[in-house]
Amino acid sequence: MQKIIKMKSSIYVLALILLVSCNPWKFVSEYDREVDFDTYKTFGLLNWDPHNDKIISSQNKEYLLLAIKNEMEARGYVYQENDADLQVSIFAIVQEETNYAAYSNHYAGYSGYGYVGVGASVGSGGAGVGVVGYGLGPMYPYTVYSNDYEVGTLVIDLLDHTKKQIVWQGVASGRLGHDEATKDGVDRKISLLFKKMPVKKVKK
Repeated sequence: MQKIIKMKSSIYVLALILLVSCNPWKFVSEYDREVDFDTYKTFGLLNWDPHNDKIISSQNKEYLLLAIKNEMEARGYVYQENDADLQVSIFAIVQEETNYAAYSNHYAGYSGYGYVGVGASVGSGGAGVGVVGYGLGPMYPYTVYSNDYEVGTLVIDLLDHTKKQIVWQGVASGRLGHDEATKDGVDRKISLLFKKMPVKKVKK
């Protein structure tokens, strides 16, 4: 995370907010408005962070790198293994979140009332509560259910090789499933992540 802290505060806050987001997946990007992206012609990949291997499988790593390469080349950049104008850095994070829900059927025997539910989402970013139906006082019994899940966050940085500074950052964050990601699924997510990059795809 050290490389993100060195960035401008607006981008750092952006990444911090998405660390606590949940379903559906969210895609946000930010870039340095003072940078002319047309001056960059080539791009390369920084050394893969070994930390990512704890989160990203070898198959998904292949899908991810290929999807990023395709997005960059679609914008006219040429891949160059060494000393490229733009260097691509990838960092993945996983954080555990918990949902809580409380239910009571105290009024179930009365016509027209039915069940009353209170749902709460609790994570590192705080708690949110939503009430359905009539509220219940503390004297009424209820049952609390909890559900643990994991939120994944993918941070992609584009760094100016000469100035050694980040000029664009994309953050994708969402609830992780148990199934292995597909190539099409990774392609879609990376495409959405790069959608707001200041350089648009070159029309063929």
